[in-house]
Amino acid sequence: MYNEKRLSLEEVWKESGGEISSKTFQEFVRMGKRIEKAERRKRSGWIISSVLTIVASVAAVILVGISLARRHYVQTPLYATRSMTVMNGEISSIILPDGTTVRLNGGSTLLYPEPFSGDKRAVFLSGEGNFSVARDPEHPFIVKTAYMDIRALGTTFCVHSYANEPTVRATLKEGKVQVNIPSAENPSYILEPDTQLVFSPEHSSVKMTKVDAARVLSWESGVLSFSDATFPEVAGALERRFNVSISYNSVNMHNNALNVRFLPDETLEDALDILKMLIPGSSYRINGNRVCYQF
Repeated sequence: MYNEKRLSLEEVWKESGGEISSKTFQEFVRMGKRIEKAERRKRSGWIISSVLTIVASVAAVILVGISLARRHYVQTPLYATRSMTVMNGEISSIILPDGTTVRLNGGSTLLYPEPFSGDKRAVFLSGEGNFSVARDPEHPFIVKTAYMDIRALGTTFCVHSYANEPTVRATLKEGKVQVNIPSAENPSYILEPDTQLVFSPEHSSVKMTKVDAARVLSWESGVLSFSDATFPEVAGALERRFNVSISYNSVNMHNNALNVRFLPDETLEDALDILKMLIPGSSYRINGNRVCYQF
């Protein structure tokens, strides 16, 4: 797996020509899907591997606003970089070199330097992670995603940034964070506890709401909690929880907001039965690891 991942990263770097571009980010996303497919066949839980200069270059490329967020980054010097990938159906934890604890949800990848160097501690996340940041006022902690950067000194927050979902979310539980979104009309936001920021890259829109952050972060203990969620958001979470593929007809899709909570001991069938009750007239079929949901 290490060789496969390293070769994939080398392939991305060669295809990009060593330059930061939207093509490089797109290739990274495709690479991640190829790796996830291979990992799913092997049913390994989580993978943590040392990746040296090639990966570090990609990590710089993946400072992921790139052209998708209409940003321009100066290429970062090469440092030894590690990556952690968590498969669908799994949740894993990692303690970073500075003592920060990260809890990663299924379908997530975290890139981080080892050791941290310079005047800040920057990591890259694709997926969903809960961060309990070790306090170090002289070295701000920054989580970089495809469309926003979240900057904290010492705090607890959640970042939700999956490549195939239409919104990116940051939710603060404790402390204070600054969220920077270069492509938004207002590029900088300060979050207070129990506040969630939702950014839509397609519309360049930002929504700030009060939430129960403890419930938002509760997925790490096996609870899936949704408030005013769309069906695709719920379906995506169930796919990651149970390592299945859920298909549905978007033309006839139920468009009302869903408020629902799934407990750790509930099965896929339990969750789908609950959705069927919430969405009158809907039904589903399960065939192996595939689910067909009908409205």
